[in-house]
Amino acid sequence: MKNTVFVFVCFIFLFGLVSAANAQAPTGNWSSNIFCQNLDTDLPANIKLSFYPHGEAAAALIYDDIIPAGGSKNYDTSELDLPDDFLGAVVVNSTQAVVCTVNTQKAGTGSSESPYRIAASSGTDETETASSMYAPQVMKDYHEWNSYFAVQNTSETEITVEVTYKDRAGNNVPEAAETATIPSYSNTTFNQATNPGLPLEFVGAAKVTVTDPAEAKMTTVVNFYNNGTGSGTSQFHSYNGFSNGASKLYIPRVVRRFYGYNSGVTVQNVGDVDTSVTITFNFAGESYTYNSGTIPQNVALVLYLPDVSVLEPVDSLIVNYRFGNAVVEVDNPEGEIVAIVNEDNRGNAADNDDKEIPGERIGQGSTYSAIPAGSESQTLYFPQVPNNVDGVFSGGFYISNVTGSAGVCDIYFYGAEGANLDDVAIGANGSLSYYIPNIPNVPDGFNAGVRANCSVNVIGILNFAAAPGSGKVGDSFTQNNGFNK
Repeated sequence: MKNTVFVFVCFIFLFGLVSAANAQAPTGNWSSNIFCQNLDTDLPANIKLSFYPHGEAAAALIYDDIIPAGGSKNYDTSELDLPDDFLGAVVVNSTQAVVCTVNTQKAGTGSSESPYRIAASSGTDETETASSMYAPQVMKDYHEWNSYFAVQNTSETEITVEVTYKDRAGNNVPEAAETATIPSYSNTTFNQATNPGLPLEFVGAAKVTVTDPAEAKMTTVVNFYNNGTGSGTSQFHSYNGFSNGASKLYIPRVVRRFYGYNSGVTVQNVGDVDTSVTITFNFAGESYTYNSGTIPQNVALVLYLPDVSVLEPVDSLIVNYRFGNAVVEVDNPEGEIVAIVNEDNRGNAADNDDKEIPGERIGQGSTYSAIPAGSESQTLYFPQVPNNVDGVFSGGFYISNVTGSAGVCDIYFYGAEGANLDDVAIGANGSLSYYIPNIPNVPDGFNAGVRANCSVNVIGILNFAAAPGSGKVGDSFTQNNGFNK
């Protein structure tokens, strides 16, 4: 293919039965779905998906396909001719620009005996790979939470990588350092639960560095998860590692005691100098300022919003107003940071004004990445937005105007043109929030891409979950970043 565009999908499963012995993930049968969206509205994308087994240089399957102009497609690993118990990575080659996401899910039925566990991460293009990557939040037996991450070699030659850890106080943990050699385009995993050098109750940050050859590049995906002993502890989160930082980050959505949901924000200093941060939270038209202490280099600041005292006035709002957004800025002009945003529901009625929380929501959890200032654009892509898929899963998307000027957005639904929305007003620093079942003319079973063209610069996130009343429990909740292009 000429003018090939590469997208790297770092970590996928095909019904991989994971035992407690190797513990590369929570136990159970796991699989993956890859969603790719063609950004070109005039030309089809000829794509090639090359599936590389974990730790192996030769592709197990090369799958060719065509995505129509402006279209999207779903690649279910269970329907492809992959080996049983496949665990590995994918390289997507395309003649047109594409964006891809991947869902990793346990093969549960949504019952209390077999609850859902699902999370989403993004494919990365060549501009997002690097020789150093950062993971702001990793854990070992931290109140029964653990993590693991995959590193994909995005180079044509074999590489060696080193992983180093710092605890949240900024202390190095040299005895936990790890190295691995990764064949071209393949991946390997680093599991914190089985790392003997990490202490129990560890929560901190990791840095991955290519040591040989130093100019080679990689990408990473981090998963962290609750113990999964029942539907209420099914939370399974996924996020992409970061190749560089910024001095200002946008957080489109945070919640505090919102129908049982709470957010956490983890900020890692990835710059060359110590810094502190100022976080401005906005709820119901009011702003609240949090000032951190010093965050040393490579160290992560972990905040759980119910524990942030400046946000206590939010609890006096009626429950459906307890959502907002935030902006994170470094106080040192030379500082650079990255951040992730977690949200979960632990079934605590006190987080819902002592009212019962629907069973489908208890045990849900998700993570998305804070968005660096400067990456906003007038076009935003969401590769997967479902509407009543299998009578269970529905989702939505959120578009935020990061400018001081009002504008309009045209929103397009692939394959459901009758649902398209034209000239939707979006206020200065305002937002648009859509739940797909509430949009006229989106058919049941819709599970495709959405594109927003706006007259102002925007950012956005998408999500989906099992609908209340479906009777499906566990962690069906995912959030992921939209793609600015």
